[in-house]
Amino acid sequence: MLMRKVTIQSRLGEITGYRNDEFAYFDLFHSKVGRDVRHFVLLKLNIKLMYEPYDWMKNEWYADLIAIEYLENDVIRLKDLYLDIYIEGNGPTYRLVDFEDLAQALMNNETNVQEIEEPLKNLQLFLNNSTFAA
Repeated sequence: MLMRKVTIQSRLGEITGYRNDEFAYFDLFHSKVGRDVRHFVLLKLNIKLMYEPYDWMKNEWYADLIAIEYLENDVIRLKDLYLDIYIEGNGPTYRLVDFEDLAQALMNNETNVQEIEEPLKNLQLFLNNSTFAA
């Protein structure tokens, strides 16, 4: 599939990346690890993935549950939906974290059930059907 340039807006800033109909990616310098980390956005699954984004994560994927808004053909906005996933190696072991952040966001009306319903369903599909699944 042909990749095209895209602007990705998120809490990390406005970043130039590339996308097709399935996924987008961008590289961002992480000062805590002193290197660029590639972020993969699975556009149909509401998941953003990074491999070993922190020094303490060895052979692990870090995934964010996200909402995706298409602003224009070449601009997408990502909203962190608070729930994170650590995936060990190629799996199948994973840990879901930050439920307290999601609960607080729901209580503070920073998100709602309608916004997280589809991403949560997609997360289950991702965990069940990804290449690292058992």
